[in-house]
Amino acid sequence: MSYLGFKHSKETIKKMSIAHRGIKNVFFGKKHSKKANEKNSIAHLGKKMSEEHRRKTREAGLGRKHSEESKRKISIAHKGKIISEKTRKKMSEAKVNYVPWNKGKKLPELSGKNSNHWKGGITPIHNQIRGSLEYKQWQKNVFIRDNYFDQKSKIRGGNLVAHHILNFAQYPQLRFEVNNGITLSREAHDEFHKMYGKRNNTKEQLKEFLCQ
Repeated sequence: MSYLGFKHSKETIKKMSIAHRGIKNVFFGKKHSKKANEKNSIAHLGKKMSEEHRRKTREAGLGRKHSEESKRKISIAHKGKIISEKTRKKMSEAKVNYVPWNKGKKLPELSGKNSNHWKGGITPIHNQIRGSLEYKQWQKNVFIRDNYFDQKSKIRGGNLVAHHILNFAQYPQLRFEVNNGITLSREAHDEFHKMYGKRNNTKEQLKEFLCQ
């Protein structure tokens, strides 16, 4: 009889759990030898979890919280540990060309009221919009169009900002229009608003500012 794909019922799992209470794991307190660890490491090299496996692993951990006692033990176990240069290098190399499975994806089960950081919806709507994927894409499109050049200094790169020519707050219909954006350095952006304020900004003000 093949047990491949077979799953115990919740009732059976509960009975097995009760039956094993008080019985110490035979491996309790023991550690794998260096040789065993190396073999285990080699055996798993190049193995990649499928999307389904990753999803199930993530779902299995959803809602779980460490007790204060567990947090304290984890903290004590890691105190004073220093990561060697060799390990740091390996960690760095492992991340080369690595793209997180959830990059660019919004996870409803971890967003809004489902998030551990939910505080009752206190974030202003404007901040929510500025943190949205649509807003970030708009910024990126403005930067690409301007080839990442600060349009004031004509210097490429650095700390750049996608500035709304007609105000973000006063012209909601133009918030994601690429033609209503222009690339400025953080310094130039702050200077512009210091001179002209943050309301009732116009194209004429921008032209005047860029020509100074």
